[in-house]
Amino acid sequence: MKKNKKPQEEQYINSPLNNPMLNYKVYKMTPGENILARLVCFIIGGLVGLIFYSGLFKADGVATTATHISNAVFFVIMGILANKFLLPMYVKRRLKAQQGKVKMQFRDLLESLSSSVSSGSNVNNSFESALNDLKMQYGEDDFIVRETQEIVDGMKQNIAIEVMLRNFAERSGNEDIMNFADIFDVCYKKGGDMRMVIARTNSVISEKMAVADEIETKLTSNKMQHNVMSIMPIAVVAMLKLTNRSFAENFATPTGVIVNSLAIAIFIAAYRMGEKITDIKS
Repeated sequence: MKKNKKPQEEQYINSPLNNPMLNYKVYKMTPGENILARLVCFIIGGLVGLIFYSGLFKADGVATTATHISNAVFFVIMGILANKFLLPMYVKRRLKAQQGKVKMQFRDLLESLSSSVSSGSNVNNSFESALNDLKMQYGEDDFIVRETQEIVDGMKQNIAIEVMLRNFAERSGNEDIMNFADIFDVCYKKGGDMRMVIARTNSVISEKMAVADEIETKLTSNKMQHNVMSIMPIAVVAMLKLTNRSFAENFATPTGVIVNSLAIAIFIAAYRMGEKITDIKS
């Protein structure tokens, strides 16, 4: 029985004010970014294809029409395959960067809220004060400024602050923000100590981010080694083919094509495994 595919989430979701707000669990490239990314991936894949598969069908060491045709075919095939492999990786990295950015900015929101609440302001005034603080730190189009502005606008339209905050939390896809929204909802309705809740959440998120940053710093050299080791086989093959004619001729055989294909598959599998090992879940 064929399984139904999970429906793709929308990039924008309407807030309680019926304004389209960004869904941080989704990253969609702009048309220009999409074209550029696909072109770069295609060229990279095509060049790798030429390194491993060029020079077929030569006659006495001289390139024939069939050689040029096969070079073009492998360039296109490897370019298409590179798009299939590299493009999702690029989108995943951009999505991770987007979610990391909103989490870091949310920490700044909590710091501002904590300061305002500690000075005696009520929650509503604290959010308005935080919005002014964030506008001095970030631009009008930054994630947290838009989200805080939406929360403040919702309060002015008599929409419960916990409703606005939960909408943001659900779109963020961040566990810490969702936990804060849940605790805020309970405490705000029952008259809990909001100063303690905000300060504690800020402390927990800051500690988690500090630990993640420390681990990331320690893994930087390993990630660099991983990237270099992933590129080195391609660079070595390219150098040997350019400097050693007999070596290049060994690649231009049916056995060479099979071995190259197996080698590329191993490179890809090793790269994916390395990415999983060095990936930090914050």
